[in-house]
This record gives sequence, C-alpha cells and structure tokens, in this order.
Amino acid sequence: MTQHTDRHDSAHAAVPVGPDARLAEHGLRLQVIEPIARPESGGDPDWRDHPALSHHVRAAEKGFYEKVPTGAVLDQVLGCHADDGRRSLGVYEDGDNPADTEPVGTFVDFSSTMTASPGRQVPVWQVTNVTVSPGHRRRGVLRAMMTRSLADAAASGHPVAALTATEATIYGRFGFGVAARRSWIRVDTRGRVDLAGPAPSGRVRRQDPRELGETYRELQESVRRQTPGSTYRTAECLVRWQDRERSENEGKGTGLLAAVHRDERGQVRGAALYRFEGWQTEPTTITVEGLVAQTSDAWRGLVEYLMNLDLIERVQHQRHPDDGLLAATLADPRRVQTVQHRDDLYVRVLDVAAAFEGRDYAPRVNDALVLHVRDGLGHAAGMWRLSVDGGRGRVDRLDAAQADVSLDVRELGALWLGGTSARTLARAGLLDDASEQTTDRLDAMLAPARPVHLLTGF
Repeated sequence: MTQHTDRHDSAHAAVPVGPDARLAEHGLRLQVIEPIARPESGGDPDWRDHPALSHHVRAAEKGFYEKVPTGAVLDQVLGCHADDGRRSLGVYEDGDNPADTEPVGTFVDFSSTMTASPGRQVPVWQVTNVTVSPGHRRRGVLRAMMTRSLADAAASGHPVAALTATEATIYGRFGFGVAARRSWIRVDTRGRVDLAGPAPSGRVRRQDPRELGETYRELQESVRRQTPGSTYRTAECLVRWQDRERSENEGKGTGLLAAVHRDERGQVRGAALYRFEGWQTEPTTITVEGLVAQTSDAWRGLVEYLMNLDLIERVQHQRHPDDGLLAATLADPRRVQTVQHRDDLYVRVLDVAAAFEGRDYAPRVNDALVLHVRDGLGHAAGMWRLSVDGGRGRVDRLDAAQADVSLDVRELGALWLGGTSARTLARAGLLDDASEQTTDRLDAMLAPARPVHLLTGF
C-alpha cells in the first residue's frame, strides 16, 4: 500500500474560476464517497460491499502505476480507509455509475492531528491520493476536487491542510507552501563505524516486528508529539510497522527487521525498523524504514547498532531529518552522503488565528508584526497582527493598517512552523515590503523549539 499524494499531467494548465461549472462544460461531475466503517466483527470490510470506493482505490493506484489491489489485499486497504476516516472525492463522466466505473479524477482527504510545537497539537486536514487521468487534462478536475476539499476543511474548523507531493510545482496555486524538508542519506559502513561521543548506555537487541505489538506505535507517538510538523500515523503505517501487508507474501511477512533499545532499567526507549535489500544489491545495503528514540542514549545506541551490522556495507534512509544530527553522531561525518535533499511537507493555512495561536513561540521574544495575506480562495486573506509574548501568540484581524510584510498564503504556510526562513523567502522575492530587519524579527518570532520534520508520510 504505497502512499502518494499527487499524479496528474497538467501542472501548469490555466484553470478558470467556477470549478463545478468548468466540469459541467466538459460533461463531468464531482461526487463524494463518504467514509466507511469496519463491520461489527472488527475485521476488514469486504470490497464487494463498497464497489464505488473499490473502483476509486483502483483508479488511484493506476494513476501512480502501482499494483492494483484485489481480493483480501483490497479488503485490507479498505480497512485502513475505515480506520483513518478517509473520504474520497471522484470526478466522473456524466452518466457513469461510481459503483461500476473508475473515476477520471481521484482525491482523498481526512482529519488528523499535527504537532505545531512540542506538546501542542492542532487539527489538520490531510490530502492524499490525488490523480487525474491523462485523457482528462485541462478540464478543471484538480481544481474542482481541491476547492471542495479546502472549503469543507475550513467549514469543519481545521486551521491548516497538509499534503506531500510527488511533483513540486502543482500545489502552490492552491496556497500550499513547503513547511518541512527531508533528506535521502547513505552511509558507508565498511569497517568499524565509531561514534563521536561516549558509548551509549543501555542495550540494543534485534526483535521480530510482529512481536513488538504496540511498542513501536507508542514510541513513535511519543516522539511525534514532540516533533513539529509530524502528523498522527495512518492505519497503513501500523500495518507496515507490524509487517502484515497482504500485498506482499500474503501477509506472512516481508523480511522487515526491528532493533529495540532498552535503558539500564530495561525500559524501551527507542526502536528502528529496517530491511535488507538483497544480495543482488551492491554494496550490500539495508534501508531504514523508521527510527524513533526518546533519549540521546537510545538514538546513539540504535545508530551504533545499524552502522555495524555484519556483512552490510551501506545504510540508507529516505526520510531522514534535515538536521545534521547523524553526521554529528559519527566520528567520521564524511561517511554520510546526502543523495537527495527535497521538499516534503506542504501546509495550507485556512484559519490564520487558530493556526498561529495553536503553536508556541520563543519565551524571550516579545514582538508584533502586521502581515498582509493574499489568498485567491479567501480563507486566509486579510490584514493580521501577530503578537508574541511569553512564549504565546495572539492574532488579531485588522480592518486597515500598514503592513510590515505582504505575502501570499503559500508563503504563510511555509513560515507557520518555522521550518522555512522569512529571510530566505524575502531574498527569493516572495515577501513584499519586508526589510532585512523585519524578516529577522519574523524569523526570531517563528523559530521552532525543535527541527521541523514529518516522521511519516500519508
């Protein structure tokens, strides 16, 4: 069950206003498939009881050139949809019955929570599985689905929406800005890999992921709640962590391995999930699929374990925090190679006051700035004064004022968590009317208490 957000073939198409009317001009209509529930038995739903959703899932997978789920595999996918409360939007040709026809456009949204600051959560409207059929380009399909979704998100009280994107140029026009980045790293592990600091306390042992039970989920959640930009794990994540995906080996296990760190009192403080890429891969490689640590000793202990596995010459991680911690942990930081540095989390602000009052600020900052926000969809448009004092923020809407900074809602989303610098955006020409002094003040106000990172995709 591969996670995706988008795939369509007209990133730069001119799209007029009036999305529903635009669809109608081309003989298309938007239809909502409401969330489903698991049966009373608690088992997976039977795909035959949900034909419209089943066709929607198949269409989305085809849009990403993935294996199309059938039978028990599809049942498991639908079970994950039920657990997350996922809603599906589909665009269909007039006369098509969703119960027996795949949509020409797919879109999934659902409510979750995101860490805005360590220990503080806000509701987030998550968007995923967005596709448009190549035969239905330039017909307003994406705009119709996105406009409806964001309107519903705002109406239901979600201060922000979020997504991850396979193509970076698509979502800015809908107000989404890059709020967090990630790195794909590779580590040369030939020979003994030493740590820069003292030996970590505690011990690390290999364990079957299926024996971990709720342990990894609880660890991940405790770390997530302290990591700005991270969202509550999806049901798909839990399936993968427990190595019970039916799409591989009939759910009997895919070769996923786990390592668990326990402190000197025997308490679990960290865990890693990793996979051997096979003897045909040269150099011999493991891929880290997840690593969560509550303490420095747990982090360093797991790093030491993973970097010194017998017969392994390379360790890679494709969702690594962009914080330099791993290089600082190793005695030889040149072992770490960054293969790719890329955008990851996109945020769209819907309620300026709820979003910016929903996070913490640096306790020693006492300042206020007026932001003029442009928003073509209207959700965040206006003049806003952000005041910060004693670690808390207050937002007031102003009828008229002299703006310190003018910006598009896209840049507002990028700035919200503090993972993107106002000075950087200003130098890129994306902030108007902002002096260097003003951008420095804004960066000081928005500086995150911890690095912004999305632990799991959705």
